[in-house]
Amino acid sequence: MPFEYTPDEEIAIHRVGAIRQMCAPFSSHENGLPEWVKNSAAAYLRERRPPQERVIVILFTNKRGSAPATINCLDFVGMTSQTIEQDFKVWADPDAAIRQARPGIRIGELGGHGNGGKCYMTQMFEGHALLRTVRNGLGCTYGVSGREVSFGYVPDPKRGKDCPVEDVTADIERVMRSVRADLSSMPKVVAAVVRSATGFTFVQGGGPRDYNGRIPVASLVSSLLGHPQMVTPLQTCQVYVVVDGHVFNDGAPLSLPQIDPMEGFEEPRVIPIPDTLRDPGSDQQISTTRNSTLPIGQLRVFTSEKSMRLGRGGKRQWRHTVTYHTDASGTIGRKPMTSLDVDSTYKDYMYCRCHLEALDEFQTNERGELALSALTRAVDAWISSEVRRFCEELEVRERRRIRQEDRNELSRINDWLDRWKNQFMQDVMQGLFGQGEGRGKSEPTPLPSGTPASIQVSTSHARAGVGVCLKPSIKFFDSDGQRIRPVPYRWVSEDNNVAMVDEDLMLVQTFAFGHTTICAETLDGRLRSHAVPLEVVRVLGVRVAPHQLEMPAGTRRRLEALCRLPDDEEVSDVHLTWIEGNPSVARVSSSGLVYAFTPGETEVTAMDDCCRSDVPATITVTPSEGAGAGAGSRAGRGFPRILISEVDRAPNEDKPAVFRADDPPVYQRVQDFDNNVWWINLASPFARLYRGYGVKSDAWRIYHVERVIDIIVQIALMHGPDTDEDRDSTTWIQRSLEIEADIRAKAIESLAHFIRSGELDD
Repeated sequence: MPFEYTPDEEIAIHRVGAIRQMCAPFSSHENGLPEWVKNSAAAYLRERRPPQERVIVILFTNKRGSAPATINCLDFVGMTSQTIEQDFKVWADPDAAIRQARPGIRIGELGGHGNGGKCYMTQMFEGHALLRTVRNGLGCTYGVSGREVSFGYVPDPKRGKDCPVEDVTADIERVMRSVRADLSSMPKVVAAVVRSATGFTFVQGGGPRDYNGRIPVASLVSSLLGHPQMVTPLQTCQVYVVVDGHVFNDGAPLSLPQIDPMEGFEEPRVIPIPDTLRDPGSDQQISTTRNSTLPIGQLRVFTSEKSMRLGRGGKRQWRHTVTYHTDASGTIGRKPMTSLDVDSTYKDYMYCRCHLEALDEFQTNERGELALSALTRAVDAWISSEVRRFCEELEVRERRRIRQEDRNELSRINDWLDRWKNQFMQDVMQGLFGQGEGRGKSEPTPLPSGTPASIQVSTSHARAGVGVCLKPSIKFFDSDGQRIRPVPYRWVSEDNNVAMVDEDLMLVQTFAFGHTTICAETLDGRLRSHAVPLEVVRVLGVRVAPHQLEMPAGTRRRLEALCRLPDDEEVSDVHLTWIEGNPSVARVSSSGLVYAFTPGETEVTAMDDCCRSDVPATITVTPSEGAGAGAGSRAGRGFPRILISEVDRAPNEDKPAVFRADDPPVYQRVQDFDNNVWWINLASPFARLYRGYGVKSDAWRIYHVERVIDIIVQIALMHGPDTDEDRDSTTWIQRSLEIEADIRAKAIESLAHFIRSGELDD
């Protein structure tokens, strides 16, 4: 029996509330400004303008006197009042970008929902946002007051709509002068297009939020270059930047950071998407073509010569994604490659483009991950399987390429790690155990097992710079509030574009300015911790205090990084990256704690990817009290030489040592004890496996580091100060586990850059 009802004549909706909700993804300049540039690129594509005429100018002005800072975007197409009223002013119109296109034109990548540019105008400017546009000899000025959502003609329809414009070039020069730009100082390409223009659109935002009158142009442009919405505009248009009337980037147009492909895989791998795929959720076969009514899709897998997961500054991370596209709407979504069900580290060297028309209905407003459905589950599972297959092929290829140069590289890495180990162990012996620390303290009881009822997560800082790493901590409690042993869990970030937890390194990595939260949940999804807020802030200046520090060898002192934020507030609670000039004199931890090693002088600097301390702190290390034979005797026991079997020779031996597969992964023979030598056994099954990936691979690098840390742990447990104390077996086992955990945490912190990049510093 058919269902009968009388529908309401109008759909009731809270207009302002709905607009605010859909605009949330564009509440930053990093996500909003690309929408303006994308709209300009779409205008050129609709008009079929030749490449030499597709010029876009982004103009920034900083606050000067009573004149507020502004962000502006200029193209040379223009809109009519009809376009403004039928397309621009209508919220959530998916056809807005294509309605005015000439026959046969597909907007593709530049399509959208008709929200992004307007959302940016209404969200991120305190004063006003407007567009001045000229087309067919008539000009319009249309805008909105700061933080409002209702647009209108400026100052009213009579004076702001369809006003005659006799000289388009003069009108362009007039708006350029309003933002301190002059045609004579523009690049020749821009000047030529201005003089021949028959129309233009100038979009302006006055009083940009979060900047306090001064725009961090370098960091904002850097984020633009990595933003997914900028890929097509930068490929199809010439985008110039002007700051207070001066051309940026030496007058050259912006360009995408180049991603060099792997040797032998210069072209993407193109894989047709099968007509049906299995949905892992329901185990049903799902059509990818709506039962053959839509065309077959394809997956294109691109390779990168360098890891995209941990590229410095985030430029590669932004593109380390699977992006989804349709002819109807262009880019409809994206998800990180790290979320694919692929274990191989080779996925860190790939990015994908999935083109499938049937996915169009599952796009979301922010063009992030597609809405969950049987089809999206099936497609993502299939993409994972294809990427996994490609990774396996690369792993086989890499195994075949192991040559003598790999042996040389292996020795080079091991020599560097051996030198690092000596410096690190001073930290371990003097910092972890040192200066009597740990003696006489009551020992904690071993954590019991149990069923977790709550999870407690914390981070050392609630604010961090961009491009830095910090370590979260986690504790599990039962229903009685007693702390228990952890159970398997995963980390979750509310916005992976801002920051995410690297599951391998167990470090929070920040990528872009903004807010996110970090939490942990059990693998079965039944229990989740509270959300810990994290803000990635713009740091405009860094000052390290104290500026000069004198400390005896073997001691520790903390430095502070005082950060100047956009509101001119100077704070000390922003997590940054710390580096030292001479690690043999002193090393600095991620929290600014300085460990003094040997007498001498070094400098310490605090920084993130956008800013660093102008003046480093000077650290002077003086001889420690009682530093003599007695002090050296203890240290001498803990500084062996680490060698590689099948590569290195032991003292007084004429050929490399060779061990069996059933010998320990790290090994010390009887004769090695007197020579103070430890071995990493290449015959160990896991060593063979990871070496097969290549000694420059992430897999081998992590394995190599873990074996070096194993040796340090064994030395610390055999020779550390705690060996002098009497303890029962249970207490000693618990203390040993704590020591091992602390050593591993400190070692990973110290080696984070090497693990991520493979670069050997001085």
